Amino acid sequence: MLALAFWAGSGWLIGWWGMRAIDYIFCRFGWLAANYRGEMIPLGYGLVFSMALLVYIIICATVAQNGSNGQELLLACGLSLVVSLAGWLDDRIGRYDVKGIRGHFRALWCERRITTGAAKAGMIMSCSLGISFLSASSFGERVVNAFLLALAANFINLLDVRPGRALKGFWLIMLLCLAAGTVPESVLPLFAYTLMISFAVAPYDFSGRAMLGDTGANLLGFLGGIFCVYAWSLSVKCIVVTLLLGLHFYAEGASLTVAIEKNRILRCLDQWGRVR
Repeated sequence: MLALAFWAGSGWLIGWWGMRAIDYIFCRFGWLAANYRGEMIPLGYGLVFSMALLVYIIICATVAQNGSNGQELLLACGLSLVVSLAGWLDDRIGRYDVKGIRGHFRALWCERRITTGAAKAGMIMSCSLGISFLSASSFGERVVNAFLLALAANFINLLDVRPGRALKGFWLIMLLCLAAGTVPESVLPLFAYTLMISFAVAPYDFSGRAMLGDTGANLLGFLGGIFCVYAWSLSVKCIVVTLLLGLHFYAEGASLTVAIEKNRILRCLDQWGRVR
């Protein structure tokens, strides 16, 4: 319990101080972008989660966790940083004229052009396959785990178009991990650490003062997928993968924002906590 409290407290402090540093650094270097209201605000504050994850890896590696589970989780964290790096590159040099999975693959097939989005998708899928081989022994579960990780990473990214929406999606994943499964004791410190960081940065996100960006959205979705892989049974994973596939197919041809606005319950949840 003491270790859990340490990681939870550390997560909140890193998130609190990190957002203040991000606000200064991003404005100084001009890492800004127009939000849905046309206001220029920092894009990619998810870098706070990346730096915090790096701190987690260094501390755990220094302490030298024993057992295969600890080493396996550290490797999963390392692959999560690769996912975040891919998102960071997309935030900084990506083009916004190509949208959706079909758009990126159309550019690759028709124009022979590799977009940053397509490169990011390839890196996410590669990292998902790496973790799936670590976390399961049967071929079927490895395939399910890989799809779960990749789809979860993109799911949070799909939500990151309005203040607070991506964080709420991440919290939903965390809640489902606890409600529909059991988070292993070895994973609980990282679970609490990441959750408290998200609570600390929420005021900036909900007030529209900074955008999570692909840097954070893909990372949070991927980390949420890791928690799900370790917490859920195969049957629960299959159900969620099916739901995520359906959601992605829907999002390719329609707007999730429009769908949320048309549903009274979803609209209320979406607007909850949003300052503007």
